[in-house]
Amino acid sequence: MNFRKNLAAVFLTVTLLLTGISSAFAKDYTDIPDDYWAAEEIEDVVTKSIVPVYEDKTYRPLDKVTRVEWTEWLLRALGLSQAPITAHPNYSDVTTETFGYEHIARSDQFGLIYGYTDGEFKPQRFITKTETASIMSHITKDTDVDTSNLTQFADYQQMPEWGMRPFSKAIKYGLYVNYPLETELNPNRDLNRAEAAVLLARLMKALDLVEDDKKAQAPEEPAEPAEYVLSVEHLDDYGVAVVDRVSITNLRRIILAKNVFEVSFLEKFNSTKAKVGDVVPFYFKKDVRTIEGTLVIPANTKLYATVAELRHKDWINKNTEVYLHFEKMVFPNGNEYPFIARVLNNKEGVLSENKWLKPLEYTVAGATVGGVAIGLPVGEANHRSGDGMAIGFPVGAGVGLLTGWLTPGVNFKARANEDVLVELKVDCSLYNDYVQQVTTETVTTTTVQE
Repeated sequence: MNFRKNLAAVFLTVTLLLTGISSAFAKDYTDIPDDYWAAEEIEDVVTKSIVPVYEDKTYRPLDKVTRVEWTEWLLRALGLSQAPITAHPNYSDVTTETFGYEHIARSDQFGLIYGYTDGEFKPQRFITKTETASIMSHITKDTDVDTSNLTQFADYQQMPEWGMRPFSKAIKYGLYVNYPLETELNPNRDLNRAEAAVLLARLMKALDLVEDDKKAQAPEEPAEPAEYVLSVEHLDDYGVAVVDRVSITNLRRIILAKNVFEVSFLEKFNSTKAKVGDVVPFYFKKDVRTIEGTLVIPANTKLYATVAELRHKDWINKNTEVYLHFEKMVFPNGNEYPFIARVLNNKEGVLSENKWLKPLEYTVAGATVGGVAIGLPVGEANHRSGDGMAIGFPVGAGVGLLTGWLTPGVNFKARANEDVLVELKVDCSLYNDYVQQVTTETVTTTTVQE
């Protein structure tokens, strides 16, 4: 009994999994069963956006194909559907207003599909199987053709004479369809959408047979120039940088990690209004140049940091701490570069006020208030205001210091244009052509309103 229950559970699990898999890979059309004779090819051309489905999510495999439809699909299969149009096709029935004009124009440019002897293209006419075989023959590389291969088909004599050699070549290359009977070609029948899918799928697998001037060419990979170091130069270390070097190569300026830069807040910043995920903008007030004089970062370059963590002020004089993650910089000309860095404040990696600031302020204030408050009464009674002040200042200072330590810390605030040091955490590469482009531009100094 338990065995049967377990078996049933396994069967149910497998069924659910298969159902989930079939749902996850649901097709874009609903009328082609998996065992349909052209199902694989139809899925191929639809998935690759060669042949579209209808708005009602059907493929309609038996629908006939017009000449302009075949032209459009063939261009897509050959990778030419986006080629620029350079000339108007010379057909008496084709104008710029003709449906599919751009496809006909591209086909004419590449010599894919010919018009008729009467000077017309007849875009809405259904295309026959012999015509498609002729096109397949025309766009593929030359080969020896023996028309005797047509005799294996019972209806080959129904083929028009002009189509025999092209059909024979298409058969040799495997670019033909003979369904449902393998012994028949049906050369004069109009092509349907199922047959079109098979022909196009086979063509895409045999693009090496297509003439080079009738298909898209893969762009040649440009040879990468060799890179070599021209010099190693130095940046201002601001008295804290672990590294101050920049490698100048024939291709790049490579700013090494651990270099330090002085940047400025672009806007006022207040930790009470900030939240995690906020973007905080900074900028370079002036050109960053090496000591040797090479421009590395132009003035007015923007830096963008994200608030990664925010720890608010707390008791026992714990100040607000703002953790920033610098991510990128943007040159004045719009070029962007990764710039992974952290702030170098009084506490590394964190924007925070000095922890001694508030206790010292409270100490000074307490000393002043305590001295005056105690000194005056004592002076009036005993004419010893000096003694009162001497007692009041230390007492007040002590109370102020204790109050400063025991009360909550302070928030972090910065003015626009206020400077802060940042340390580069990862090498930063700036390609020379972009940097040199900036040097030719007129750069105005950014003025930031407080």
